[in-house]
Amino acid sequence: MKNYYKTIFTNNLVLFDEDIFNYEEILPWELIHQIPNFFEKKVSGYNNIKNVIFDESSGPIIVDPSATIEPFSVLRGPLYVGKYCLVKSHSNIANSIINRNCKISGEVHSSIFQPFSNKAHEGFIGHSLIGSWVNLGAGTTTSNLKNNYSKISIKWGESLIQTDSQFLGSIIGDFCKTSIGCNLNTGTIIELGCNVVSQSFPPRHIKMFSMFYKDKTHRISFEDFCDSLERIMERRSLKLLETQKNNLNELYKNIDSHLN
Repeated sequence: MKNYYKTIFTNNLVLFDEDIFNYEEILPWELIHQIPNFFEKKVSGYNNIKNVIFDESSGPIIVDPSATIEPFSVLRGPLYVGKYCLVKSHSNIANSIINRNCKISGEVHSSIFQPFSNKAHEGFIGHSLIGSWVNLGAGTTTSNLKNNYSKISIKWGESLIQTDSQFLGSIIGDFCKTSIGCNLNTGTIIELGCNVVSQSFPPRHIKMFSMFYKDKTHRISFEDFCDSLERIMERRSLKLLETQKNNLNELYKNIDSHLN
């Protein structure tokens, strides 16, 4: 099941703006529930900002000096906001790790954002792991608790796994996009390179390089995927490297071989 990570994340996972290795040894929902443990040896560090609430009653808050926190936001520890991040006005963020170059708005709880991802509008993201270069459309919301409060199962590769977790939102792979008003069910996995256009609940498992639209799923062409990704990266003054493109193409050509 270690290889299944490759269908979701293309690089090492990042915590506190640093790569972590051997992350395949821990499953994503376990990583999410260990967020408080990652702060055990961390020391608070932030500049007080007028009209921003910093609540460290449950853990330290660390905000990189290059990050921007707009007024009327509520930040609750444990929390890390990385380099060059933007937290927009009226945000409410708790028990989370927001890695470098992310834009965050709305409510985020118990979640990890990989670098260069955007949640720039209202909506709730809870108990979720969000990959790099993800764009969550306005109002995108994750359900992280079932109505009957039972434990959440998840499709990991071709296996249905009982997570023993009562709280679990979504695991969203690198380079994914969601439309405005997208609602994601508990335990949803969206593999890398997907575009999800839905105001109702899409499937709880979407294979990589897929477009979900009008209740149907089809494969995105690799050329269209790269064209879109190049425009996205250009907005951050970056370019899609030929080595990155080749690696993604290998994944694209061998989609069905990465299931286990």
